[in-house]
Amino acid sequence: MSDTPAPITPSRSLFIAGAGVLLLSIPFFAFGLGFLDTKARVEFSCQEGGPCTLVRAGWLTREAPVTFRLKQMTEARVDRRRSSREGENIYRPVLVTPQGDFPLAAHWMEKERQAQAPVISVNRFLEAGGLPAFSMWHDDRMRASRVGMLFTGTAVVVFLLGVGLTWRAVRRRGQERARGPEVSTG
Repeated sequence: MSDTPAPITPSRSLFIAGAGVLLLSIPFFAFGLGFLDTKARVEFSCQEGGPCTLVRAGWLTREAPVTFRLKQMTEARVDRRRSSREGENIYRPVLVTPQGDFPLAAHWMEKERQAQAPVISVNRFLEAGGLPAFSMWHDDRMRASRVGMLFTGTAVVVFLLGVGLTWRAVRRRGQERARGPEVSTG
């Protein structure tokens, strides 16, 4: 019996490696799709005289809409806080109701003017007694889903590597069967 390894890797090893790599792609897909579905699109629409609906959506799903009657909406305002990174003010528009504050944007904004625009629209609607109807949205899904894209891209690469290993294992199994059983002498 010789101590030198066989020149061809046995197909069973390749099948095990392929299955392991394919299984490794599953958590990457799960986390990637989860991060891709970050609810970073906020849609707010009001019919003439109310009601108004607030919906948060990701790339894959939408939350159930929250509906407000005209009487339930007190005002819209801009929340302000300090950024933990730069120490500068950041802003976010919110709808104020007796049930609490509902953000009209998924993320904080660097410019107050950007956060002020939806606040002005909502307050005009409330001051006019619910006239005219309007609709607005703030879509920050691209920024929010960067990590999801990274995980999903990694999952695709790992999956393709697993498929490649499994394909090699199938071809190797065919070669082993074509050669017939090996007889070892010892």
